[in-house]
Amino acid sequence: MKIHDDFSSVNYRDYCGRILKGNYSKELKKRVAEYITCYRLFDKTDNPSILYISAWEGNKKEIWYEFVGRRFLELLRCKPSEVAEVFRNCVLDRRVYKYMGEDVDIKKEVRSRRQLDGVRKELREDVKEKGITDAVYKISLEKDSEIWLKDLAAVETYAKEGVYLSLGCLTIVTKEMRAEEERLERERLQVLLEMAGAVCHEMNQPLQGIYGYSQSLLMNMSKDDQQYAKIQKIIELIIRMGQITGKLRGITKYETKDYVQGVKIVDIDKSSKKSILTGS
Repeated sequence: MKIHDDFSSVNYRDYCGRILKGNYSKELKKRVAEYITCYRLFDKTDNPSILYISAWEGNKKEIWYEFVGRRFLELLRCKPSEVAEVFRNCVLDRRVYKYMGEDVDIKKEVRSRRQLDGVRKELREDVKEKGITDAVYKISLEKDSEIWLKDLAAVETYAKEGVYLSLGCLTIVTKEMRAEEERLERERLQVLLEMAGAVCHEMNQPLQGIYGYSQSLLMNMSKDDQQYAKIQKIIELIIRMGQITGKLRGITKYETKDYVQGVKIVDIDKSSKKSILTGS
């Protein structure tokens, strides 16, 4: 990469940024050019790390990339100038793990894509203050495939320019995150099975009692009686409740569904093998 002293005419290859072509200081341009040169050399190696240099101005929301590694482009299958938008649209959630001290579990903070859209300014201010970012992104690629990327970046502040550079490295951690998801899935399932077992145990006896009393009433009642149809309906509801407890006992996996106002509840039908076998 050939750099001129005034940076007004730079010979660049696959350059997708703004700083080297924009109205910025010579010092900042030189700094960025040096970084790009180093990152390009590293990008030619077989190291699996995915390098990038992103930038933004303090008073603006938009982020752009000064450098994008070839592995990043291969992953997103887009042009360098499209990376910011494509990556943002691919993100399913962002996870930050916070160490809270000895004898305390690590706190996991998860934000969905929708939540991220509402707190990007807040997150960027936090990054500027700490000078570093460390997060895991779950992203969706073509053909509904999902991968996890660990993002570790150092942030440099150029106060006079009002510019911030994020010198980052992405690492694919799909295998590790899937193992973590499977562990959490097993834990959630265990809790769900214990709860389902307790519910079924507590419900069965009163249900059987109500069913027995209802059948006894029907046996001693004429079909012309006004209460006959109502008691029949009670029996039907008891049978239905019995089917529900059967599904609870047949739970083999953890599935949820939307309930109200973003609240999720266990989807008994999808979680239970009973519903599959019976077609209910």
